[in-house]
Amino acid sequence: MNNNTGYVVGGSSSTTGSIGAPEKGGYWPLSKCRKAYLDYLANKQQEISEQKDARRYYHGAQWTDAQIKALNARKQPVVTFNRIGRKVNGVVGLIERLRQDPKAYPRTPKHEEGAELATAVIRYVLDEQEWKAKSPEVALDGAIDGFAGIEIELEQGDQGDYEVAFDVVEPDSFFYDPRSYRADFSDARYMGMGKWVDVETAEEMFPDKADQIKAIASDDSELSSNPDRENKWFSFDGSKQLIRLVDVWYKHKGKWCWSLFTGSLILAEGESYLFDEKNKTICKYVMFSCNVDHDGDRYGFVRNMKSAQDEYNARRSRALFTANSRRLLLAQGAVQDVEKARQEWARPDGVVVSNTQDVTTGIKADDASFDFAGQLKLMENAIAELENYGPNQALIGDVQNQSGRAIQLLQQAGMAELGPYILGYRGWKIRVYRALFSAVQKYWTAERWIRVTDDDGLAQFIQINGNQTDPVTGQSTLVNAIGSLDVDIIMDEGADTINAQQDVYETLSNVLPTVGQMLTPQLARAAVKVLIDSSALPYTAKKQFRDAQQAAMQPDPMAEKAKEIQLAGEAAKVDETKSKATLNMAKAQEAMTPDAAAPMKPEKPELPMEVQVAQALADIEDTQAAAQQKRSQAFKTEVDAHLAPAKAEHEASLAEANFEQGIRDREADRKMAAKQKAPK
Repeated sequence: MNNNTGYVVGGSSSTTGSIGAPEKGGYWPLSKCRKAYLDYLANKQQEISEQKDARRYYHGAQWTDAQIKALNARKQPVVTFNRIGRKVNGVVGLIERLRQDPKAYPRTPKHEEGAELATAVIRYVLDEQEWKAKSPEVALDGAIDGFAGIEIELEQGDQGDYEVAFDVVEPDSFFYDPRSYRADFSDARYMGMGKWVDVETAEEMFPDKADQIKAIASDDSELSSNPDRENKWFSFDGSKQLIRLVDVWYKHKGKWCWSLFTGSLILAEGESYLFDEKNKTICKYVMFSCNVDHDGDRYGFVRNMKSAQDEYNARRSRALFTANSRRLLLAQGAVQDVEKARQEWARPDGVVVSNTQDVTTGIKADDASFDFAGQLKLMENAIAELENYGPNQALIGDVQNQSGRAIQLLQQAGMAELGPYILGYRGWKIRVYRALFSAVQKYWTAERWIRVTDDDGLAQFIQINGNQTDPVTGQSTLVNAIGSLDVDIIMDEGADTINAQQDVYETLSNVLPTVGQMLTPQLARAAVKVLIDSSALPYTAKKQFRDAQQAAMQPDPMAEKAKEIQLAGEAAKVDETKSKATLNMAKAQEAMTPDAAAPMKPEKPELPMEVQVAQALADIEDTQAAAQQKRSQAFKTEVDAHLAPAKAEHEASLAEANFEQGIRDREADRKMAAKQKAPK
């Protein structure tokens, strides 16, 4: 339930009353809820202070009031070159460049079609909730404050069921179990948020507790980490009545429960309405940490850059002050007024009156070039330390005199320093995808249509939980029942092998260009089928290929008719041969009769009937073999055309590798020649 402060009451009575909240009783009392928050404030003061400094350094507030006062007293400029802000923004930008979309993979073969549906659903939820705008904000909070995440919410939809939503958690309002030290907060027994809310807003949220809320004093300041934002905008001057609302989620009796309370009153409580794929309750806060130190405190990138940033600012300010200042060496009594001499010396057209005859010995400026050069040298070291942290030149890629492959290798080496943060951020996104999809499966019960965009940029509409009448049984059945899908939500990782199916695809892609010409038509057909089935193509594309393959395997009526005509012609030839043989035998018998008028002339000997029949059958088999050979050659041509892109890619990779090896060999020869020519 949202209000004008942006605070979401996860699981209040107005939000979860119809979800099936458990009976009252058996939850944490108010004293234990307050103690949970106070334990965090007492044990995490060092972490809270570091977070405040980190936020100030990111926004350029890098000098303390005492330092600014001292610099102003000596008229030294307050110089701030915010390198930390640039570095943190570079980290977030890199995270966005590595963005991967979620993809569902089936646990069983029969759910392969459902995996594509699950992918469309989770991407729809993310797009509808502006994931591309919220995820960089989470990455930024994690890099600065040391931890970040989202809270999952349920909103009443227009179809009679609930919409699954989420919002970014504000780190300065978040608290958690101080004993937790795992980066994903999996060992935290409780976590939550606390915010200041107007009394009128609280009364609108809980009308049944309006009288009790009015009686609550606004002195709940102990339930706050007092961030700079609250100190500026939430004052207690009597013009506004505020109460501190705290939403705590905790593990109790093996289940996650929640409680919404103020300093002296529990407003609502209940059992978690969110579940995982194993139907176990989960917390609505999905968080991750950038780093966790030896004390269990969580911190971001600012800790490791703070010292170099302070040194850079201080030396920059000192070098500028030294360049604009002059130190005078005066002999005793050389000038009438020291302060006037100081002012005149600082002016470009100033006039200094000396009491001595030799001005060079009575008054002169000290040489400060050594101090100035030393400050610049040390400042360069601080700059180098800041530049080499996080996204550095190796990560960005120096395009001068570098090939594309060389730049890619440099970028991979530069990303190694950010490896733990990137891995933690990816793991957090996977947990978010799974939690959102589990919530969708449970609370999307009404029929709906979702609009998704496929890989080709074409929009399409998919029906969820639709009703359809079975034409055979006449009974109503569900279409695309989202609650019955059994899938794994994982992320696409580009060229990395993320499962055995992709491993099979890559192996076949590398082997088939080499052995494709040696395969028989049957083996080539089977290899192409396995290649398509193991590819990362969508289920619909695979289905189209299977349908086309089955259609190709079905006999062509025209071809079958032509074959029958051909066989009939061959049979007619055989019958004609038999008839000729019978006629020749009759003529021979007639010639051998006694009343023959003349002696019988010798005729050309006829082949036996069995030999003639065998010869005719052999001619038929030759004709069929020739036709089969033509079909095999046509299929071989089709397979070669299908494998040609993979073969070309393989040959290009070999050529690129040979080219890079040639470059390294020539470079080694050049160094060896230079070493031999060098004077000993």
